Amino acid sequence: MLQQLLWSEVLLKGSLALVLIFAPGRAAAILGLPVTGNGFWPRLTGAMLLGLTAALLLQGTMPIPKLVTPAGLLVVNFSSAAMLIALLVLGKAASTRRGNALLWAAAAGLTLLGLVEIAFA
Repeated sequence: MLQQLLWSEVLLKGSLALVLIFAPGRAAAILGLPVTGNGFWPRLTGAMLLGLTAALLLQGTMPIPKLVTPAGLLVVNFSSAAMLIALLVLGKAASTRRGNALLWAAAAGLTLLGLVEIAFA
C-alpha cells in the first residue's frame, strides 16, 4: 500500500512540476490563476515539486522507509538551487541588483546545505 501511495505521489507531483517548469504561463491561464510576467514563481514552485518527486523516489527505493532522510532533503535543495541559478543566468529572476544578489545567496546556501547533506546521506 505504501509503495502505491508513493508512486501515485511521484506521478502527480512529477507531472505538475514539469508543467510548471516548462509552461508556467499557459498552466496558470488554464487553471485560472494570475499570469505573471516571467514565470519565476511557477518555475520555482515546479523545481521544488520536482525535488520532492525525487525525494519520494529515493524514499520508495530504500529498504527500510524513513520519514525524512538527508538524501531526500539533498535532492530538494539541489533542484531548488538549480532552478534559481537557471533563472538568474537567463535573466528571468529579479529585476533589481539587490534581488539578484539575494537569489544568488539563496542558491549558494541551498547548494551548501546539499553538500553538507551528502555527508549524512
